[in-house]
Amino acid sequence: MKHPLIFIVLIFFFHATSFCQVQGYNEDTSILTFDINNLIIKSSDSVHKEFSVLKTTLSAFLEEFPSPDKNEDYYYEIDEKMARLITYTNNEFYFLDAQLDAFHLKDSRFSIGNGKYFIKLGDHHTAVSKLFPPYELKIEIDYGTKEEYGVIRITTSEEGSVYEDEDSIIILVEVKSGIITEIYK
Repeated sequence: MKHPLIFIVLIFFFHATSFCQVQGYNEDTSILTFDINNLIIKSSDSVHKEFSVLKTTLSAFLEEFPSPDKNEDYYYEIDEKMARLITYTNNEFYFLDAQLDAFHLKDSRFSIGNGKYFIKLGDHHTAVSKLFPPYELKIEIDYGTKEEYGVIRITTSEEGSVYEDEDSIIILVEVKSGIITEIYK
């Protein structure tokens, strides 16, 4: 091959552009993020029941996922406002001003994704790469129990604004098996 440098550049270009084709993955922000408007919550029981964060109203959510186990007021101390807590078994969804603000998935009844790929509890952490190719699994220690656990933090963005810590999607992973044990935002 006469021009190995051109070949290497072309391979890098095709590899890098493949990231751009992942729906929700956003390279146009100051750091790599997942555009929260591409987040979809789906029932693992029924492929037809899903909720796009773009349809952020509480009524649309309850229409898609009727009959929660709990539908109660919840006080947001930081915002000093009343919110709505919707619970299905162990899974919690928090609505502030009638819009989805946070969730905590504790079983595989629900999954999150970008419309094409989804992850849920019980999946291996490598499945995250289909949603967010540059994900990183960090090992942390619970100082109370001295147990190790894996954490994947996916920084989110919306319309070019980056939301770090408080609005990141957090995925907890069992270190030994690599299995996802909790997902929350």
